[in-house]
Formats: sequence, structure tokens, C-alpha cells
Amino acid sequence: MLTRSISLVAAVVVAALTPAVVHAQVAAPPRPATLQAVPRPTYDRVTLGGGFGGLSGAAHLDQASTADWRLGWIGSVDATAWLHQYVGIRASGSWAQDSVRGATLPGRGKFNKFTYDADLVLRYPTGAGSGTVIPYLVGGAGAISVHQLGADSTWTKFAGNFGAGLEYRFGRLGIRAEGRDYVYKFDRYGFDKTQHDIAWQGGVTLSF
Repeated sequence: MLTRSISLVAAVVVAALTPAVVHAQVAAPPRPATLQAVPRPTYDRVTLGGGFGGLSGAAHLDQASTADWRLGWIGSVDATAWLHQYVGIRASGSWAQDSVRGATLPGRGKFNKFTYDADLVLRYPTGAGSGTVIPYLVGGAGAISVHQLGADSTWTKFAGNFGAGLEYRFGRLGIRAEGRDYVYKFDRYGFDKTQHDIAWQGGVTLSF
């Protein structure tokens, strides 16, 4: 008799709890997958980089829009100190060359351009297989020195810059593509207008 009573009580308890359990399983929303941050490697304190690519002037030299820049080339080197996994300070320099078209200048119409600047870099590393994909933004200020080939004068102007890039890193080594806009005032040879030199480069990186 006692055994029968215990069995009956157990059956009643199970019957009472079963709908609640089923309801909880049905009503409970699925938990979202937890995103895992990419661990910061020990050799991510300083990154050296270098690149080469093209240079094009996005702005005309005159108000009549008759004089502008031909397609040129640019090479650059840089060093970035990472203050945080997502924030770094970069020092960079570049050497570019392009020429003016649509205008008559004294001497040659070809120019060397040297830039040197300090920049803030914001990045977001994400895992991709055995490597790391790193999209980033870069912007800062410095100066540009412009030298006309065949002349003995060089002038320097304040220059700002901003851009974006994408790096794929495997271990210490990486490859990257980057685009930047160098903004400065060209006020020689009768011109006086803000210029936008667009540089797009492919390059390599080495991190320590």
C-alpha cells in the first residue's frame, strides 16, 4: 500500500512538472553565440611598414579647371607604436613624383613631393583562419615639401591626411592595401588652391 502511494505521488509530481519544463524549453530564446576577441600577440608592440603605388591629384590647380596633375607614383615607410589593441600612433614619410598638365610653367613641369607626418591609427583585428584581418582608419597632420625638378627651390607647406586600409597578418608578417588623401595648399606659379593628392598603395608589414 505504501509503495503504491509513493508511486502515485511521484506520478502526480512528474505530471505537474512536465508542462512547466516543456514550456520553459519552448519559451526560452536561444542564447546568442559569444564573440571571442582576438588575443593580442606578444609581438604586437611596434609595426614597421612600407608600400608603393600610384598618386593622382583629385583637385585642379586653377579655378578654370584647366590645369591638373598627371598620374604619378608614391613610395612610403612608416612605424606604428601600438598603445592598445585597437589604437596606435604612426610616424610616416613618403616620396612621390607627378607632373602638371594644362599649364605652362617656367622650367620642367615635374615635381618631387616629400611628406612627413604623425598619425592616429584605429583598427579592429578579427580572426580569419590561421591569420588575422585588420581593417583600420588613419589620420593625422604634418608637412609636405614640393621640389620642381630642374630648379633649385623647395617649399614646404602644412599638410593633413586621412585614409583607410586593410591588413592581412600571418604571424609577424603582413600584407596591406591602403588609400590616403593628402591635403595641402599649392600657392606657386600663379596658382592658389587646396590640393588633394590621393595615394593608393600595396605594401608589407613586420611586427615586433
